[in-house]
Order: sequence, then structure tokens, then C-alpha cells
Amino acid sequence: MKRLSESMGAARKVSRNRKVTVKTGVSFPAELLENFDKILREMGIASRSQGLQEAIRAFITVNSWRLSGRENVAGVIMVHYSHDVKGLEEDLTDVQHDFMDIIPSALHLHLTEEDCLLVIIVKGAASRIRHLSDRIRSVGKAKQVLPILTPIY
Repeated sequence: MKRLSESMGAARKVSRNRKVTVKTGVSFPAELLENFDKILREMGIASRSQGLQEAIRAFITVNSWRLSGRENVAGVIMVHYSHDVKGLEEDLTDVQHDFMDIIPSALHLHLTEEDCLLVIIVKGAASRIRHLSDRIRSVGKAKQVLPILTPIY
């Protein structure tokens, strides 16, 4: 089976330290690329390649927990919701109580008169945390459910 980079016609180069570098082309909406370039300049990053490498590493860190259910991960699940939705806080609390083995702590922030942010600290098997995240989403009343996790090596 061909690698994605091979099937897309990417050029491969081996450097002196035997690391393989792949050169490829990517299309972006103009506004997205302009915003990316502004952030690169603000951060003092010398090239788009370096910025894209950092962005891809961050993407992998944020999403790699989804690949394997066996590895241990740690991080947070952020839940943005309206406290005016009847029964939502109780539902979220009930779900958390079902996952006490992976939730050492949680933090509740008042964002506005209506909106709250629940930050659930998690540590454990990726499959168990994925199940927790799915259960929170299944409540169906949150504005956003955002897991931010990193593997524990």
C-alpha cells in the first residue's frame, strides 16, 4: 500500500543525518494562509515549513489519543454550556460520577450571565476517556465539547 505522501506525488529527500524529508504542495484558502503568516511573524517563526511542522505536531498531539484505546492519556475535556438549559448541570454531574476512576478533578467557571465552562481533568485509558467524551456529547445540550489530551509515555 502506498503512503499518502507517495500517492500525492510528494518529493522525498534523505538528509545527512538520515532523516527523510518529504516536500509536498498544499492548497489553502487565502484568508487562512494570511492569518497563518501573521501568527508566524508574531511568533518569530522563520518559515511556513517550520510553522506547518509545529501545527501538524500540535494536531497529532491533540488527536493521537483517538488512535489507540490502550494507551494512557491525560488532559482536560472542556464543556461550554448554558446554565439556563434545564437539567443539563445535573446530567453532566451524573456522567462525571460514572467516570470517577478517570476524573481526579473538575473546575466550573462562570463565563457570562448565561454561559459556563466546565473543565474536567482526566487521566487514564484513551478508550475510557473517549467513552466519557462521547457520553458528554450524547447529553446533547452543550455548545461545545473539546477534549485536549496528550499521551503519557
